[in-house]
Amino acid sequence: MYMVKFIQNEIVHSLLPLIIINAIALLSFIVFVFIYPNRPKDPEIVARMHETFMGLIFREFWYWVNQPFINFFIYFKIKPNTITAISLILAFVSAYFYYIGNFGLAGWILIVSATLDIIDGRVARKTNTVTKSGAYWDSCVDRYSEGAVFLGIAMYYQNNFIALLATIVALIGSELVSYTKARGEAIGITTNRGIMQRAERLTILCVVSVLHPFFQVLFKNSSVNPEIVMIGAMILMAVATNFTAATRMRIIFREIKKTENNA
Repeated sequence: MYMVKFIQNEIVHSLLPLIIINAIALLSFIVFVFIYPNRPKDPEIVARMHETFMGLIFREFWYWVNQPFINFFIYFKIKPNTITAISLILAFVSAYFYYIGNFGLAGWILIVSATLDIIDGRVARKTNTVTKSGAYWDSCVDRYSEGAVFLGIAMYYQNNFIALLATIVALIGSELVSYTKARGEAIGITTNRGIMQRAERLTILCVVSVLHPFFQVLFKNSSVNPEIVMIGAMILMAVATNFTAATRMRIIFREIKKTENNA
């Protein structure tokens, strides 16, 4: 009888996939922690490290976990640009599920999309097929993917002014984080400063999204709005992305002024 009630429990239904996946991830991470000290650091990841919420070990772990998928794409000669295109399609699918309010499924699809977005570059470098056109395509897809996801969330919250405003501001900030870096590089100034870059934004959004069904069940019979966690995440990203963009603008503007004064 107890087992039947346990199986029929709504919280169990909402959390079971999450528990299974997290258990696998936790076991994988424990294994990785044991082998990490004796494992050579990935120079590519080290070179890309900057001011961020995510440490080196977590980034290396994510690449390590996804190595079988990278090998799969390489073995079947799937082109990096094709992987990028699949990532874009999945981002739009995720955006649709955000729009209809199925945040849990949207989050899982977004995780797959984001993972493919990471894998495409690795596949290109390992197969020596890195091209400027591929890098440009990847950057454009990133903007479309992120824009679509935030738009889906905004459409879901169209009747909630605070959530809608936070989502729109987060979208603007996210685009500015990328634009300020790209514009700076165009004039010869590079900066990776900032705590809310793409990896951090995706991590927060994915985690909050996959937990959303649990919060809905948990707060079902209470006065607490189950949307509060997602709205809080939007507010956090709205503030942090624009702070990151402002930080980059300040750094780049300062470097420009130095160049002008020395001219």
